[in-house]
Amino acid sequence: MKQTLIVFFLFIGGVSFSQDLHLSQFYTNQMVLNPAMASRYDGAYRFAGNYRNQWREIGKPLSTMFLALDKKIYFYSDEIDIGILFSEDQFSGFNQKTNEIKLNGVYTKRVLNHKISAGLQLGIVQKSTDLSMQTFPNQWVYETGIFDNGLNNGESSMQANQTFFDANFGVVWSKKYEKITPKVGMSFFHFNRPKATYFNTTTKRLRARKSFSAELDWRLKKNIILEPKLLYMWTTKSQDLVFGTNLKKKLTSKILRNVFAGVLVRTGVGRNHDAIIPVVGMGIKRFDIGFSYDINISSLSHYNAQKSSLELSLVYTTPMYNPTKLSIPCDRY
Repeated sequence: MKQTLIVFFLFIGGVSFSQDLHLSQFYTNQMVLNPAMASRYDGAYRFAGNYRNQWREIGKPLSTMFLALDKKIYFYSDEIDIGILFSEDQFSGFNQKTNEIKLNGVYTKRVLNHKISAGLQLGIVQKSTDLSMQTFPNQWVYETGIFDNGLNNGESSMQANQTFFDANFGVVWSKKYEKITPKVGMSFFHFNRPKATYFNTTTKRLRARKSFSAELDWRLKKNIILEPKLLYMWTTKSQDLVFGTNLKKKLTSKILRNVFAGVLVRTGVGRNHDAIIPVVGMGIKRFDIGFSYDINISSLSHYNAQKSSLELSLVYTTPMYNPTKLSIPCDRY
């Protein structure tokens, strides 16, 4: 019983006080990964959708959804990308919800063979929780050994809702070589240090989260591509590292363009290992579909080996019909 309570409170603490939503397939919704990544696709429009469901074994799972839409505009030899991002995160155990809506803007400059982008993301975050579904120290009854929700919780400064303005910034660099194309990005989330709390009296503000990402498109053969990926995030003393690779095979079919499979690993960097993440997917016409399954290898897996997370990604990209380069003939006089 003691071990079960420890696991439960560790989980609730992670859900209640974690700063940001996350994806195992972090590379599929690039506005979530880095505001400057919104311009990195070949097409006119791009729609990205992600759904993540985790901790179903506790009976009240945590679900996360992302929807993103962006459009590319060519400005002479440069690019401008505008987009909108919506997310919803829900933990039914406390009827706790987090909704975000953000606008994204990116400017991309080509310098020789280098492609450099800078992006800004601004939006509103709204959080809510049901205080009646939670218990507090003042509600503990020593005579019965249980919590009584009917008693005053003693937290007069708490509120069930909070809304705050959030600002994120990122930069990305890439260059295409003969067989490889590296892409490296750095981003800063919550750089405006918003006051994100359910307590009215506190002066504490959200710490900025720094993120470093790197991807490589390595053409091993004409139809075989290796795609190593890495994401490292940190804020104060908390760190998170996700790394791995996908192997993609291009097909000659006009409908089924490619299939891919890979594996990722998430770890706490020198502390607790989190999960091994198999990934499979395919490209169907203009759609890219991915499916992943988090296999828990953390210390919590000793208490319940079945804890896992399912994640689905869907990306649709429209073709670009406008030429990216124009050549205007000129008569010689």
